[in-house]
Amino acid sequence: MKIESDKIKSILLVSLSNLGDIILTTPVLERLREEFPGAVFDVMTGPAGEEVFSSHPAVREVIVKKKRASLGERLGEVRYLRGKRYDLAVDLKRTLLPYLAGAKYAVGAFSRRRKGESLHKKDEHLALLFAIGIEPQGEGRFFLPASEDDRSFARKIIPEGPGGVKVLINPGAKSHLKRWDALKFASLSDRLVSELGAEVFISGNEDDTEVVRKFLDHAKEPVTDLVNKTTVGALAEVMRRISLVITNDSAPLHVASAVGVPAIAIFGPSNEMKYGPLSKESIVLKPDVPCRPCERALCAAGPDEGCISRVSVEEVLGAARSILKK
Repeated sequence: MKIESDKIKSILLVSLSNLGDIILTTPVLERLREEFPGAVFDVMTGPAGEEVFSSHPAVREVIVKKKRASLGERLGEVRYLRGKRYDLAVDLKRTLLPYLAGAKYAVGAFSRRRKGESLHKKDEHLALLFAIGIEPQGEGRFFLPASEDDRSFARKIIPEGPGGVKVLINPGAKSHLKRWDALKFASLSDRLVSELGAEVFISGNEDDTEVVRKFLDHAKEPVTDLVNKTTVGALAEVMRRISLVITNDSAPLHVASAVGVPAIAIFGPSNEMKYGPLSKESIVLKPDVPCRPCERALCAAGPDEGCISRVSVEEVLGAARSILKK
């Protein structure tokens, strides 16, 4: 079913909740904007999405969805959305909401994706648009907010001009099973400095405090600490000036994909085919065990002996050498 562009004046996009997942949905917004250039957008998302979508030039309103809400609150959400009289609603969670919202055209629980699409989540989201006759174009453009303050911050941290190898390390992740050992990250950081002459930066947020403290307590070589100092846009602008990002499966990995900087992604239980790096020259390092990717929140081996612990410092350093020597 192909929809005529001039019939669509208002669109509701239902995105996801976690920052990394949200970033992977932004190509859908960009593709819809290309197809319906005269439309305004409202985006329903989790709290982390407000920073991403609020500065988008085509977005009229960001509707922050509560993680936990009463039945009355959910019904209130539906009434509010129905009052908007959307021409099109696209729900990347694939729920009944687009239909309950009364949109003229809806993509949601009953929409089928084209068979054989890529397993990567970015492409999986884009494939939902086949239900309304929209084909993907190119690789799918990301959107990340970037203010002048963000760009100024990045210029201050990394001045323009030649300056040698710069590596950003992100040791955190939402799940403990997705975190490579902070001591290994510290050892890797030291060797990047001493053996490759790299300048190392470390990123993270308040949820990564314990991991970062452990890293910094054991790192012997100098590190520039950016933890809790960057917005999403500022992190993206810093990454534009970085030679390489080394990270767990976490939101900064997807920021790196959006920016196009090479990344070394260390994977444990999650599926790199769905969430792996998209930048050219990137490398995925993963343990060779038959039980992965299990995509589970708990591991029978315990929190300290999960499969990601089998990835060695030598493997990551070798991958870094192979990328940086090009």
